[in-house]
Amino acid sequence: MAAKRTIVPAGPVKWTKTRERTFLEHLALSSNVAASERVALVPPGAAYHHRIRSADFRRNWQTALKQGYDRLELAMLERAINGVTIVVTKGETTTTRVEYSEGMAMTLLKAHRASVAAITAAQTNEIDVLDVIDGMARRIGHGE
Repeated sequence: MAAKRTIVPAGPVKWTKTRERTFLEHLALSSNVAASERVALVPPGAAYHHRIRSADFRRNWQTALKQGYDRLELAMLERAINGVTIVVTKGETTTTRVEYSEGMAMTLLKAHRASVAAITAAQTNEIDVLDVIDGMARRIGHGE
């Protein structure tokens, strides 16, 4: 079966709301500008030119890219935690095993070290505040 070809217009293209929405939705799914341009039926580089001219499109582009990278990060996190099932067939024998990428896990841990430290610090501060309030309540006779 032959692959379906997509005809993309050459030269300048009129950006419609439909083209913008199509481009941005695909960008959020793929984080791939060139593929998103093809899906939106705009020539290569047209999205970059439109981004320069439109502040709204520029903001929406950033949001779509963030969504795409968030999806990618979640997929990588799932693979790091659950591993990838590998099926190996040799002759008549098939074996299955789960492989884990320590490199990917370490990359994700490094990427989130600062945010985890901030959460831990916030939780520590929250506990300290609660301890102070409990101590004050005991001193005035309300902690019994």
